[in-house]
Amino acid sequence: MRCNKCSVRAILSLAIWFIALSSNGFAQSISIRVAAGIVDLPLSDWSKFFGSQGNSSYPLYSQNNPNPYYALSIHYDINSHHSVYIGTELIQTSASSSDSVEIVDWKFQGVPITVGYEYKSLTFNQYFTPVIGGGVSYFISQVVARDHFFNQTLKRTGNGYGIHASLGLISQLTQSLCMITQARYRYSNGMAFSGNRDDIKVEFSGFDISIGLEYSL
Repeated sequence: MRCNKCSVRAILSLAIWFIALSSNGFAQSISIRVAAGIVDLPLSDWSKFFGSQGNSSYPLYSQNNPNPYYALSIHYDINSHHSVYIGTELIQTSASSSDSVEIVDWKFQGVPITVGYEYKSLTFNQYFTPVIGGGVSYFISQVVARDHFFNQTLKRTGNGYGIHASLGLISQLTQSLCMITQARYRYSNGMAFSGNRDDIKVEFSGFDISIGLEYSL
């Protein structure tokens, strides 16, 4: 819990610092970006373990993919080509297993806090700008398991880290407003459990596409 509070304080502190820089004239601009998209999360280790437990009569494991996700970030333009940002997302997915007796549902949630960099290349014209980026994330994650046979619910939380690379296109709508389309791949390490070797990893590694709006302050 202490780490989670520190992460929230860090993102708020950086946001205030970005805005202060903009008001003092040190930045070309500060902008706020909101986005929504779909993400494919294979949950590789989790799927491998539970998917191998089934048989021909009862397909034990199934997973919900793709899934919607939502993002919010604050961007600080160093100059016309380079910018840095800090942001967060809400990523969710679910899975279930069933046999002749027992049904178990899992709900997974990841909230990454990300620090990233974007490079805006030469524009096609005055309206479209390609952008590439990358970043590192600190994940706050949770798994909720619902066992219908025993009528009980268990919840576990954990932390982890991830890195990503992205490719996008900025479309200028007005002087202050633009639209962002983006494709991204993220790798994240095991999280949501204690980290012991025998634990099944929950990895929010996957590919996503999104569309969003960015407003310059």
